[in-house]
Amino acid sequence: MRDLIKKILSEYTKPTKLISEMAKLDWCKDFPKYKPEYHFCSAAEEYIKNELEDAPSGNRKRRGKKVFMDFENGMEKFYLSNASDDIISKKIVHVNETSPVFIEGKKEIENASELLSPNCSNFNKVVNNKLNDFRNRVKLYFIENEKYSLDNRLPTNYSALAVLFTKFFEKKGAFDGVKLDNQNWSSVSKNWITHLFDSTKEFDDIRPSEEKSHNLSSLDFQELARVYFTNDKVFNSEDIRNAVKNVLVGVRGKGFESEDLFEDKYLKDKKEYVRFAKDFGFVDMFSGIDFIYKAKNGYWIPVQVKTTVTEPTYLISTLGCKGYVIAEKQGKSFNIEQYPKKESLPD
Repeated sequence: MRDLIKKILSEYTKPTKLISEMAKLDWCKDFPKYKPEYHFCSAAEEYIKNELEDAPSGNRKRRGKKVFMDFENGMEKFYLSNASDDIISKKIVHVNETSPVFIEGKKEIENASELLSPNCSNFNKVVNNKLNDFRNRVKLYFIENEKYSLDNRLPTNYSALAVLFTKFFEKKGAFDGVKLDNQNWSSVSKNWITHLFDSTKEFDDIRPSEEKSHNLSSLDFQELARVYFTNDKVFNSEDIRNAVKNVLVGVRGKGFESEDLFEDKYLKDKKEYVRFAKDFGFVDMFSGIDFIYKAKNGYWIPVQVKTTVTEPTYLISTLGCKGYVIAEKQGKSFNIEQYPKKESLPD
């Protein structure tokens, strides 16, 4: 264990502001920078990200994931209204306690709990609270060609949501005639996204007066869901889905690339470990843990691998662990931090 930590810490680059590969990627790049869509997309991404990460810990459940929660609630409503609609492009199932994905996920949590309990005193409390929340609401699971669909990642990916919202408003004509000059894109993105989920909120129509003679049709979330999940030729649903898929594929690939690299560099053939980073993994979703590895004294140490400096770590920090590791990818190496910083990991 000590040797691993020494190896890890030897690669730590000292106190400078970290800029990761992921942070340099521009997920709104498919919109030309001279077009308003690009600036809206970038502002929307920042708004959703900040709403999640800047919320005080006590308010996270109420406020910190509002866009994500609104998205899931909107999808639930859409599902309940269209469950039997055969024109929906993907199979949508309602996950409950009898679903294979739930049974497998619960078993995964139980296995992790048995290993982590001596080190992480709050693991069961934190994870079971999230599991109960998951159990007590409609949870949609998307299947494409009888396999897991990347759309399952959509409700938790702020970059993909920003692209989805931008494409939808673009197809609806909300950017028609709009110039870049004198636009507060942060304000516009917040207003439009808020209106999308609550039509009682007045929509800030920034089109020039000559364009406003053409009324914008429905801009609510149910219309967005219908356009996205059906083959609507008027609004080119396939184009919207492809744009979103490109982001989901990219983010997923970068994430797995980081986790694969960490596994190969520090764990494989060196330590006894378990990997929880995978598609729709309950331990990863509910605790932020990507790996655990066994220390010499028998403690299992959780690790969260970060692909970007903006990726939040508050979840793993709530588990009450005597020691845990945050590994942030930097090029072909990692900046590794052990927590709590003023204490040593268990011997």
